[in-house]
Amino acid sequence: MHYEIVCAAPLAMEIRWKDGQIEDLHLLWSKDVSPSEELSSHGKALQQAMERYVRGESVQWPDLPLAMDRLSSFSAKALKQLKKVQPGTVVTYGELAAMAGSPNGARAAGRAMATNPWPLVYPCHRVVGAGGKMTGFSGADGIPMKEYLLRLEGAIE
Repeated sequence: MHYEIVCAAPLAMEIRWKDGQIEDLHLLWSKDVSPSEELSSHGKALQQAMERYVRGESVQWPDLPLAMDRLSSFSAKALKQLKKVQPGTVVTYGELAAMAGSPNGARAAGRAMATNPWPLVYPCHRVVGAGGKMTGFSGADGIPMKEYLLRLEGAIE
């Protein structure tokens, strides 16, 4: 496995590669890491998208070679539905589960979001608990980063 780090202050992302595919992305604060000196074409595209994202611009995340085969069937469905949740909006775990065809699967949706290997590209920060409650987030700093992302998108004040 090898990795590269892209930065778009205040965010950074560690891209972990394995066998030519992106195994996972780790969302970090840029102040805590140093960017890679050389980036792959996918790393450059991801950095450009992140720069647009932190400026509040509309973002089309690049088509990346993600290791999708490692996902469970439900996680793959949940992530596919998650892509439909627009910036500036949130859904609950129950709503996401229903969107993925499992109306009683809020806990499964929570697990799928907790193990989402590609945050931002699959915007799991847009999923909240019942009543809008902020719940866990796998990015660096947990809930404060989730709140930063939601504020940036205009979903919360």
